[in-house]
Amino acid sequence: MFLTKKEIPFEEIIPKGYVDIHSHLLPGIDDGVKTVYQSAYIIEQFQKLGFKKIITTPHVMQEVWPNSSNTIKSKVSDVQDALKILGLSDIIFSASAEYMMDDLFEKRIAEKDIITLHKNYILVEMSTFSAPMNLNEILFEVKVSGYTPILAHPERYSFYHNDFKKYEELKESGFLFQLNLLSLSGFYGEKAQQIGMKLITEGYIDFTGTDVHNYHQLKVLKAGFLPKYAQKLNPLMEMNMQFL
Repeated sequence: MFLTKKEIPFEEIIPKGYVDIHSHLLPGIDDGVKTVYQSAYIIEQFQKLGFKKIITTPHVMQEVWPNSSNTIKSKVSDVQDALKILGLSDIIFSASAEYMMDDLFEKRIAEKDIITLHKNYILVEMSTFSAPMNLNEILFEVKVSGYTPILAHPERYSFYHNDFKKYEELKESGFLFQLNLLSLSGFYGEKAQQIGMKLITEGYIDFTGTDVHNYHQLKVLKAGFLPKYAQKLNPLMEMNMQFL
């Protein structure tokens, strides 16, 4: 089917019962949706696409979005109440977080104020400008605390693009990789798209995520992917089933 169409719609790629582990669907606590209605609409669209579960991941970032487990869980309850009213019972909605590896994250680790994605998995990210100076120390703290870090959207860190060996080093140090589906659509630019494809080809990608923040990104995602990217995604997306 991938050779007969110019662009493959997203709904034709999604494995039945897909679990999304990266999105920003809690209203008003980061740069994602602003209202519970926006959240419910996107969740409804995901349900129609065949998603079985959403583990949404608001940012936790010092000074900008210093969310705690309590603020996140409170917002989850608000969204779940709205889903009940709308009769959206065929999709599971829960939350973890996308933790910026900064001083606040180290504090949250020390205080055990962490919401895991599933079992001991946590989703982490770096600044788009550079990796943390103390990355190895942070990784050590994460491991000692019993967590397994999943690095969000490694294909978007431009400071690694010209030194692919850095990705190998990250994998060897203990990071798992989560690819943004939107990266292969070209949403973040051609370079991120190319690096995303190379990471897939090298076998570095462990999981996928939508990273949807708003209606526009949802629309782009639903439009689909060129065949050379689409044919790689279905088996990758199936790897998320372990989060059920």
